[in-house]
Amino acid sequence: MEKVSYLLFEKLIDPGPRLPWIKHWLVNEVWSSERYKSESRNDFLHKGEDKVNRFEAFISSAAARVYDELLSPPEAAKNLLSALSEPESAVVLFDGLSVREIPIILSLAEKSGHRISNIDISRAAIPSETMDFIQRELPCGRIAPSQLQGRKELKEKGISALHHQNYALPLSGEYDGNALLVWSSFPDVTYKDSGAKFENHFDQIHVLFETAWINTVQQIKGKKKIIVTSDHGYIFFGTGMDIPPTGDQRELNDYFGNDRSVFLHEKPHPPQSDDVYVDSVRNVAMIKGRVKTKSTGEAASRLYKHGGLSLMEMLVPWIEIELI
Repeated sequence: MEKVSYLLFEKLIDPGPRLPWIKHWLVNEVWSSERYKSESRNDFLHKGEDKVNRFEAFISSAAARVYDELLSPPEAAKNLLSALSEPESAVVLFDGLSVREIPIILSLAEKSGHRISNIDISRAAIPSETMDFIQRELPCGRIAPSQLQGRKELKEKGISALHHQNYALPLSGEYDGNALLVWSSFPDVTYKDSGAKFENHFDQIHVLFETAWINTVQQIKGKKKIIVTSDHGYIFFGTGMDIPPTGDQRELNDYFGNDRSVFLHEKPHPPQSDDVYVDSVRNVAMIKGRVKTKSTGEAASRLYKHGGLSLMEMLVPWIEIELI
């Protein structure tokens, strides 16, 4: 076992909360700006995902309580309503943005002349899906991002919501005097493209991200603070980037199919497996860690997935920018 892995393993079996130092490890070592600047995009992706994959294998074998920590709600300050409590604040939520994209957020903010005041990580909802995040964070129920714009529940709280569907077009819409929530479909929309079948999709996201940034963050006027965050991340299932299930692979395949979470009202009998987390309160079963099902059809070719209970799906960026 290499030295860094041994040290991580030792920290995992120590008592006390794990998420604070796991977040520090992810931001400052695994997905650091130094690695992002010095390595090719392919190496950055593969080396980072390999570290996370081996680390989650440790979690599965020695510290499953980490998954319980992922299930706890984020700090109150990282709730969207709290972040939008002041009219001079804005939140830009990039749908499907993962912690591996934090370095490019920092790079684009610096390029824009903005000052970063806080670099942190927040958490997705249970399951790690968009509408479940909206239900947890906003008083609008379980709806799609396109339905947020014009909602009276938000207007009554002094919040204007804009859905930015096309990352290639500038943001438009009125928000004078209100806090602003911008929900961008980028990069999630790109994972539905045929390019998501290939590893270089990660590199393509970085090429497109500057356009998305210019057309969202840089279009916002009259605000003193912008928070960049996300609703869920994505797990990368390239070659060797998963761990074998502890139980019956066929049972997982039959129950979850091409998904990483299933609502119990749809399938009330999930497999009795250490690879499955069942939340009877939220009425959902989720695959834990880097275990994957054997997908069929078009889904079998997709290397990026979300909906489960892993570090890369559940942990999302929380970057606070002070406008100069």
